[in-house]
Amino acid sequence: MIKKLLLLFLTVLISVESTTAQDLSGFWNGKISRKSGKGYGADNFEIHISQYGDRVSGYTFAYSKDSSRFVLFRFSGQYNKKLKLIEMSEFGNAFVLLPDQFHPCEKKFQLYYTKINNTKYLTGKWSGISIDTTCYPDEELFVAVQKVKIPFFSDDMTISEKIQDYIQHRDKYTNIAPDYKKPENARPILPDTTRREPKNRSLDIQQILAVKDTVIYISLYDNAENDGDTVSVFINKKPFITMQRISNKPIQFAIPFTNKNEAIELIFQAENLGEIPPNTGVMVVEADGKRYEIRVQSDFEKHAVIIFTPYK
Repeated sequence: MIKKLLLLFLTVLISVESTTAQDLSGFWNGKISRKSGKGYGADNFEIHISQYGDRVSGYTFAYSKDSSRFVLFRFSGQYNKKLKLIEMSEFGNAFVLLPDQFHPCEKKFQLYYTKINNTKYLTGKWSGISIDTTCYPDEELFVAVQKVKIPFFSDDMTISEKIQDYIQHRDKYTNIAPDYKKPENARPILPDTTRREPKNRSLDIQQILAVKDTVIYISLYDNAENDGDTVSVFINKKPFITMQRISNKPIQFAIPFTNKNEAIELIFQAENLGEIPPNTGVMVVEADGKRYEIRVQSDFEKHAVIIFTPYK
């Protein structure tokens, strides 16, 4: 009898954990990006989700790094628990702050749920239409957001208050990377597992890449002037490189990518701020026969995060 009760308790516990692990209601913040022949563009992006069974609804907020653009849409969609996939679409009139030549892009999303330790992500791709054309045709369009406790745009604000807050406090939404200096030479390095987990800092998603390859090759350099920046690198919260100084000679490593629905999280942790704060670096990624150059910036309050998502 005791064994049966214990088995029943474990079954219920596993069922509850499985259900709560995929609870989507809440606030998700990160980046919405596009890759074209002109290079990468990544705007800040936030989703407020309400989930009722397999239905989801709420608001999306896209706002630019230079604080010149803001777009708010309502959305609705459906969650496939088996595939861990949200399919959702924006609709209605957008609330916007845009230059005269810009029109809001009404977007559709396919987002997959991934949980890495206690961090929850939604990652995937998007497409869209504007009043007169398809938004960014023939470009690679990706999204990566993490679940957060406190949103940038308070859920208690009205829509007009959200826009007014954005106009009045643009500095907190601005994150401009420093100039890039092309690196030289190379040296390999092996994984280091002496540190168990990242320090307790906020996770700042700074770029998204979708790849098909099963292996991603990375070279990490200091950005612009070599000023003694030292970093640690964690992959899915597991230590890979610990306390390494970056310079114009790259730290090189490879990441296996199983190419499933789940994303890979790469964390750059600042171990110091160098002579010129904050801690900055350039990450060169080689995958799918392509080469990407991504600048990262971290300090003692936030980790720089790069999200790799399967290309579909």
